[in-house]
Amino acid sequence: MTENDGQDRLFGPNPSGLDESPHGMMVLVIVGMIVGLLSGMFGIGGGTVIVPVLVWLGLSQRHAAATSMLAIVPTSISGVISYAHNGNVDWVAAALLSNAQSCYARAELEMTGLAGVLDDVIISSEEKIRKPARDLYMLALDREFVTAKHALMVGNDEQNDIVGARTAGIDGVYFRTEISPADDPETSSYAVRSFTGADYEGLLDYVLNA
Repeated sequence: MTENDGQDRLFGPNPSGLDESPHGMMVLVIVGMIVGLLSGMFGIGGGTVIVPVLVWLGLSQRHAAATSMLAIVPTSISGVISYAHNGNVDWVAAALLSNAQSCYARAELEMTGLAGVLDDVIISSEEKIRKPARDLYMLALDREFVTAKHALMVGNDEQNDIVGARTAGIDGVYFRTEISPADDPETSSYAVRSFTGADYEGLLDYVLNA
């Protein structure tokens, strides 16, 4: 070990590891407590602090990153479970499936501010698949990492939206609006719920209480 190596490390005879003497272990405990306190107080990622500190203490970059991962993964899982149990995790993903032309649809989404609200936008002209094709709905399920059982299609076109979704095993909620096809019924027998007009409050109540 060169003189510079010794200056770059806090302690330990082996540049690839840590000092396992009582003094070394005490330093590790103290540093661990400080890192945990800082992470908890400021909400910083463990890797932001843990990896540099472990390298400073003597671990190689690879071992420091692996050690940080070993600590972060279980604590992250525990955090998600805790937040979900308290209702603080939003598991709902909202995606748009549209047969409109991409150049018009995306411009309208930007203009209305919906582009920043939706998790995904799937447009038939881009995918070369049009509703009510089952493949378009299966594509949506794959991209959102959900199963048909946990998906809900909301639309105002019975054939393209409700029947199309049903071919993929997805339940549909039907809105009979003024821009629905003229021959569409007031209520759809293919839908799990039908509304007259764009009744978003009714839809929200259904989703939250179904």
